[in-house]
This record gives sequence, structure tokens and C-alpha cells, in this order.
Amino acid sequence: MKKLIHWLLMLSMLSFLLPAGAAEEELKFVVRNGSREEKKIALTVDDFFDTSWGWKIRDMWHDFGITGTFFPLGMSILPEDREEWQRAIDDGIEIGSHNWGHYKMGSSDDLSILSSLGRTQQTLDAVLGYHYQIHCFRPPFGNTTDEKGDGTVFHRAVKFFGYSHIILWDVSQTDPEMALRKAKNGSILLFHTRKKDYDCMQAIIPRLLEEGFQMVTVSDLLGFGPNEISEELYVYRKEDYQGR
Repeated sequence: MKKLIHWLLMLSMLSFLLPAGAAEEELKFVVRNGSREEKKIALTVDDFFDTSWGWKIRDMWHDFGITGTFFPLGMSILPEDREEWQRAIDDGIEIGSHNWGHYKMGSSDDLSILSSLGRTQQTLDAVLGYHYQIHCFRPPFGNTTDEKGDGTVFHRAVKFFGYSHIILWDVSQTDPEMALRKAKNGSILLFHTRKKDYDCMQAIIPRLLEEGFQMVTVSDLLGFGPNEISEELYVYRKEDYQGR
């Protein structure tokens, strides 16, 4: 009986330690905030279903002298908006990826995930006319798991494509007072291209600046460094990812 109790205790300890290690690895890969020691905040804007609000947000950030990160869907990056996207980049705004379409990616197979990520990078490059290396990826709905719940296939595909992190958020509020109460050092704030999000940012940015917060890109917040620029455009080729 003593031996049985001993082994049960050992198994219990292992079952406690292994998930903790897995959770630590998950924490490193899935990011909700930056350092709590620095007075920096990242404003992020998703989707771009209505690009007109995206450009209004960009211009508002310009007027306040701040920057942030846009996470557009690949299907929202259109050739006719080339100058608008370039103006955003010239203003110091970072362009991330929000996948090609707005659907939960976790239940997709790995080649479908790679195709969606690749098409988004390819489209951005084609619209800009040069290679702009995307550093930051945010999945639609913040969904990072598959139907089994562990997200193994999804995470493997995202890492294989070259993303070192999945970027989520710790503040999702369009009520200014609630957003201000929740925002703290290192926070990543989630917004969308809608009027209520624009109005919220217009209300909170002056107050955040008064409190001494610096509003930066996600890459700046997390220490990724600048987005690389080159002449050779990225082209997605399915065969590059088959048999890996």
C-alpha cells in the first residue's frame, strides 16, 4: 500500500509539472501583453472590413504623434489602397497579419493554414510593390486551438511559416472609462475599424499620454525589431510547404 501511495504521489507530481511546462511554452508563443515594467502600450486595429475607418484611425494617430499596429485581413488589402497603406507605414504604423479571411483557423489542416498566411504576405507585398516582412500574427477571434483543444496542428503551422509569437490582447473595450481602467504597463489594446472604436481611441489617447504612456507598435512593445524591407516580393508556393 505504501508503494502504491508513493507511485500515486509521483504520478500526481508529474501530471502537475508537465502541464506547467506546456503552459510556460504556450505563454512564450501566445502573447497577451508586453513588459509590465515599462510604461508602453500597443494600440492594435483588426479586420479592416471598413477601410475608411482604418484611414481615419491612421490620421488620428498621426495627429496625436503616436503609432500602433494594424492587423488587416489579407482580403482587405486592395491594390487601389496602395497609397493609403504606404502612408500608414510612412507614419511608423506596423502592418501585421490577421489571416486571409475572418474564420476560426484552429480546425484547419496545416497546409490550409500555411496557404492563408502565405496569401496574406503575398498580397501585402504585391500591393506595396516591395517585400514587407510581417512580424506579428493575430488569428481571427483570437482562436488558437483546434477542435481537439490543444492547437497542435495550428501552432506547428504558424511556427513553420516563421512567426515566433501569436499576438492576442489583454484589453478589449470600446467604453473609454473601462478601457482606461484596464490599461496598464505593457497592455495590448484591441480595436476594430468601426466608429465606436475610433471614438474610444479619440477619448483615451489624450488621457493615456497625460499619464505618461508611450504608444508603440507590437514589435516595439515586444522587442522584435523593425520590419525588414527588400525588393524581392514574397510569393506563396504550395510545393514549398509540402512534405515538410
